Amino acid sequence: MRILRLILGDQLNQSHSWFNKQDDDILYVLMEIKQETNYVLHHAQKIIAIFAAMRNFKEDLLKKNHHVIYLKISDPSNQQSFKSNLKSIISKHHIQKFEYQEPDEFRLDQDLRDFCKSIHIPHECVSSEHFFTERNEVDNLFKDKKQWLMETFYRHMRKKHHILMSDQGEPMGSKWNFDHDNRKPWKGEPKTLNDHRHVHDHSEIWNEIIESKVKSFGHDHAHEFSWPLNRKEALKQLTYFIKHVLIHFGDYQDAMHKDETRMFHSLISFALNTKMLSPREVVLSVQKSYLNQHIPIHTAEGFIRQIIGWREYIRGYYWAHMPALQDENYFN
Repeated sequence: MRILRLILGDQLNQSHSWFNKQDDDILYVLMEIKQETNYVLHHAQKIIAIFAAMRNFKEDLLKKNHHVIYLKISDPSNQQSFKSNLKSIISKHHIQKFEYQEPDEFRLDQDLRDFCKSIHIPHECVSSEHFFTERNEVDNLFKDKKQWLMETFYRHMRKKHHILMSDQGEPMGSKWNFDHDNRKPWKGEPKTLNDHRHVHDHSEIWNEIIESKVKSFGHDHAHEFSWPLNRKEALKQLTYFIKHVLIHFGDYQDAMHKDETRMFHSLISFALNTKMLSPREVVLSVQKSYLNQHIPIHTAEGFIRQIIGWREYIRGYYWAHMPALQDENYFN
């Protein structure tokens, strides 16, 4: 059976089971399209980073002998929408089944559901194999509850996945939450470290974006682009953060300063949100640093809370309350 698999720009997960073996009957497609660049106004660096990371991911797939179609934003054959491009590919390559991974946006989830209804071949949506939780797990946990307390969910996650838990089932450090210790003001000490990240020149991609008349805001910095854009760079950044920066994160994770853009943050959000890194490997790496006595408990707990607490909780809240959530104005 000839299968077409769609990979979205934030689904660059080399460890996904899709890629466990090469199959000549499976065709992967990635596309840079205006449907995604133009639905809201994006920061210039976000567009460059997504496109550059997608192109790197394509090369990784080709090196493993997977069959890939890649549509650049400037390709003449690019019809600039998932529906049009996918229908063309399905027809041209005699596709017999269409597959895609769960999107992380309701808008895109609905678009792909509607597309599947419009084609006359079997189709399947599979897990992105990235998050700790399933989409409906948070909703199920709080079913019939008056309040959706993140702390309740966070403790549930700590217990379920045995993160920072003793063999007796108690939280390490004898407390669940050390948020009070994560709010120190930064007054210039300890010194922040220089930005060590590898710099890329993505002027060519930026020129394609401009020539394609894609609108954006913010400074592009295309000629000195420093975000990790493949798994190797993402792992390098995670390792550097844990070895050199994490020790100060816990004290100053809520601190801001007009002269500092990075403070003691990990700079892995883009790699995590595009799935080049998994939340599980990030959490376990930080937990290992604590167990090896390299960092104090309030630092480990404060960082891990952001991943298995807030990140997973907000995702679950989003899926439980969309589409009504997009029109809410809670604070008026």
